[in-house]
Amino acid sequence: MEARNRKLSDWLATVRSGQVKLPRFQRFEAWSYSQVQSLLESVLNDLPIGAMFVLEVEGNPPFHPRPINSAPAGGKVSELLLDGQQRITALWKSLQGDYPERAFFVSFNEKTDYEGIAVQSVKVSVRGDRRYPLWLGDPTKLLERGLIPVQLLQPGEAANADALEWIQAASGDNHAEFVKHLMKIQEWRARFSSFNIPFLSLPATTSPAQVLEVFTRINTGSTPLSIFDIITADIEQAVGESLHDLLENLNGRVPGLSRYGDVQDIVLRTAALMQDKTPDRPSILSLDWDEVVRDWPELVGGAEKAVEFLEAEKVLDGARLPIFTVVPALIALWSYGVKLSPDRLGEARTLLRKFMWRGFFTERYESSAHTAVIQDVRELTKAIRDGRTDAAPPIFGYDLPSEEDLREAGWPKKKDRLARAILLVSLKGGATDLADGGPISVLNVTQREYHHIFPDGYLKNVRSEIAANLALNCALITWKTNRTIRDKEPLVYMRDRAEANSLGDDETVFRLKTHAIPEGPLRKNDYSEFILARSREVASAMEALTSGRPWSP
Repeated sequence: MEARNRKLSDWLATVRSGQVKLPRFQRFEAWSYSQVQSLLESVLNDLPIGAMFVLEVEGNPPFHPRPINSAPAGGKVSELLLDGQQRITALWKSLQGDYPERAFFVSFNEKTDYEGIAVQSVKVSVRGDRRYPLWLGDPTKLLERGLIPVQLLQPGEAANADALEWIQAASGDNHAEFVKHLMKIQEWRARFSSFNIPFLSLPATTSPAQVLEVFTRINTGSTPLSIFDIITADIEQAVGESLHDLLENLNGRVPGLSRYGDVQDIVLRTAALMQDKTPDRPSILSLDWDEVVRDWPELVGGAEKAVEFLEAEKVLDGARLPIFTVVPALIALWSYGVKLSPDRLGEARTLLRKFMWRGFFTERYESSAHTAVIQDVRELTKAIRDGRTDAAPPIFGYDLPSEEDLREAGWPKKKDRLARAILLVSLKGGATDLADGGPISVLNVTQREYHHIFPDGYLKNVRSEIAANLALNCALITWKTNRTIRDKEPLVYMRDRAEANSLGDDETVFRLKTHAIPEGPLRKNDYSEFILARSREVASAMEALTSGRPWSP
């Protein structure tokens, strides 16, 4: 990386010639007119405006370029502007007079708050073929107001001739006025022309992945660009397909996919896995996008099957998802299973149930997840394609947590993989609400609340040494039920529930069972025994699910 300086006149020349352009992933101009005005005042008063950041280009640019707004489109690109778009655009357009609804003027009469040269911004309207206010195009009236059009200050011989013509028109036969204004405008033109703007440059040998890493680090806007934003313009240019249109099609076909995370991110990671690449940024940048478009129907089909599978396994949304890594993996794997026969489909379902639940319960994807998941997907892909049931991806060899590990897992509302995996066991059982008897579903999961089975206040009263905020002490119930139970001890609210519904005690026991909650320790109000008993229930479910077998409490 090299630090240099370049005069404003040279920056404008490179914009005009097309040597400096923007990578297409850059968002468009966003500055207000007051920001443009302030920038012009900074240049006139020789105040710093910050450094630019460019990528040097040799040969074909690594990202499809577009010109600065209103600048000529032609020319051979030698630099891509990574940071400084708003400043260069503001300088270029104001000096060219290319703001249709605004005109900028240097003021002879006014000063800035710091006693510097001031710039005025005037709103412009057009009716018919006339611009208002009418005095905008009258040099004499502008000069009476002490205003000089900013575009007269741009560097170059053509602008110099325009400036002389304007001053002559404004001054008339008054030679003294002509000389005075000429000297002042020439002074201001010299300030613009010689104004130095520092910049840092990345060499042309910098990889696209490194460029994007630098760009995302310096992009400090309130809504930083995603990798999808960064590559989408390049892809559409390369393959002639709109990724936004493809995503709209996907969202229409599989609306439930968005519950599990950002669809753009899911798609990019899935596409990488389908091309046998690690689902990380460098691999995504090197995807064969013609192949992505060609295989899009399989990706959409895989997404449909994956969401159907997740819902069947009662993995209902991203807020309760133990680890995101499995979602694009499941889509990639199900994309190969779309056309399988019913028997082969059943075999694939068993393999994928085993894979998913092991992803939830083991530490396989806690670190180096990108490398780990491609290894597992490769082995599972071969098994699904060949109809084998003896697949041995590395994840199948990872140890499951012990019952003691289950008993120590924290509160599942936090982003804790094992705690959420434990919660999913209760959802897998149907998680019938303890009061209204309604089963858990995609329609009501977001309306349920995390409830302490043994309330925190009750445990403090009985001086329990076991923490209350454990995954094994959690159940998802409706907010109305949560308000009804409050901090009652289990024996009391079990009795209340039995009395409140006409089905009696058996129904209460059934509802507890759907959460994998053992009712015996609850009847005794024995928290220690409850945690032990529920850890055994969850361990039994875990053994079945991570072996690919169906499970119900």
